[in-house]
Amino acid sequence: MAADPQIASAEEKTTNDISTAPGDAEEAYPPLEKVSIKDETGELAARAFLNGPDDPEVSRRVRRKIDMYILPFLCITYMLQFIDKTSLGYSSVYGIIADNKLVGQDYSWASSIFYFGYLVAEYPGVAILQRFPVAKFLGANIVLWGIILMTTAACSSFAGLATVRFLLGVTEATISPGFVAITGIWWTRQEQAGRSALWVSFLGAGSFVGTLIAYGIGHITGSLSPWKYIYLILGALTVLWGIVFFLFVPDSPTNVKWLTEDERVVAVQRIIVNKTGTKSRRFVKAQVIEAIQDPAVVILGLISFANATASGGLSFGSLIIQGFGFDPLTTTLMGLPLSSVQLVTQLSAGFLSSKLPGSRLHIATFAMIPPIIGTCLINNLETTNKWGRLTGVWLLGFYPIGFLVIVGLLSVNIAGSTKRSVASGWVFVCYCVGQISGPQFFKSTEAPAYHNGIIAMLCGFIINLVLNQVLRYVYVRENARRDRLLEGKSEEELQAMKRESELQGFEDVTDKDNVMFRYVL
Repeated sequence: MAADPQIASAEEKTTNDISTAPGDAEEAYPPLEKVSIKDETGELAARAFLNGPDDPEVSRRVRRKIDMYILPFLCITYMLQFIDKTSLGYSSVYGIIADNKLVGQDYSWASSIFYFGYLVAEYPGVAILQRFPVAKFLGANIVLWGIILMTTAACSSFAGLATVRFLLGVTEATISPGFVAITGIWWTRQEQAGRSALWVSFLGAGSFVGTLIAYGIGHITGSLSPWKYIYLILGALTVLWGIVFFLFVPDSPTNVKWLTEDERVVAVQRIIVNKTGTKSRRFVKAQVIEAIQDPAVVILGLISFANATASGGLSFGSLIIQGFGFDPLTTTLMGLPLSSVQLVTQLSAGFLSSKLPGSRLHIATFAMIPPIIGTCLINNLETTNKWGRLTGVWLLGFYPIGFLVIVGLLSVNIAGSTKRSVASGWVFVCYCVGQISGPQFFKSTEAPAYHNGIIAMLCGFIINLVLNQVLRYVYVRENARRDRLLEGKSEEELQAMKRESELQGFEDVTDKDNVMFRYVL
């Protein structure tokens, strides 16, 4: 695929800028004989390298601005996405099953078909994300998904509901990979753990807020069924938020309005240490092959599948709780502790990951233990022990930590724009397949206990736990191999290699070909 003309222009300008570097910059960073910046930041990246290390105080000021102007958009959007895609679960106790004449496995398929749309749109969406402005594309998708969500209120049959759910999956497919890309553009590796944890934690916030909204809407006694108000209100809010997102979220440091020209340079300087650049719009076939053959990428996808298969069953969460003997409104309230557990544990995991180097996959491993205990409580306690079994449901709230860690590793452990796009697509395709599979283990004939469905969740959590440690071993072994390659090198040689490695992040070099790249554990 031919390179974008703008990129070619930026590369030419970048080379010229570096060749005429001022003396001070040359003292801080030795002049580079061969420069081929393919990153879309172009001239900014060149200036960032020539200016040398960023001033810590200025860097902190820029980081605060980035946190203030971008993080809230990621958090609120992720919360809305979770509320919207799980709205079927909320509406299940307010009449949507009866009004749409769902029988047998119809409800399971209505839940799963969202992820068929997600699956179909994933790779095309990721390709578009690489070629077009990230924030603008995501903003347009948010508006579209809000409109589609509102049309759910007009459904009166399985066919109509399934169609709308499929289209909803199509429009939401690029949100998570898009947010992974945005996180990599704006924050350093060390900062990404906490920031990713924050916006992913809004899954828990979304569950909490969505439960309260559903509880409030459940009291509406208008001319429509309560479940229809859920879709109309949530859809309208999403459309408005999508317009705000489109207008105010920048696509990259090159076009941000709330940073000065010098601060834009600092924004790029800050992420030089990532060795991943921001984004290149070119397509590299060799990087596709590398992603397919990378065992770490394959394992990331398998972890995503196991985690999603287990979490797919939570679309039946309201029905499971209702099966303990609670009425619809109380069932909704009993979901609040689960939401609280999700929120607190994800924020805690993000905090620990940012403070304890090499802890991410260990944290993800230990996070699978409470859900394993929870599924055992649900399945093995007497049916009369509804509070014990309800406690088991609440313990399931630890499982999203596994997803949080996957999202973080996608951003920090994969370099090369095409490779990262392919890997991201693979991980979220596996996520879709898991989400499709999970609800199918919940047979209507087993309601309300859903014994086999709970066992499927248990298997997913155990597989997730094991694969976390397998992936960590792969990363540790590769880091050790690379360390051995540096034995006998002088300090000057190591500094030169480090400098070249940082530049390679903006030359669209993959993690495999960057000898100084080290994988976060």
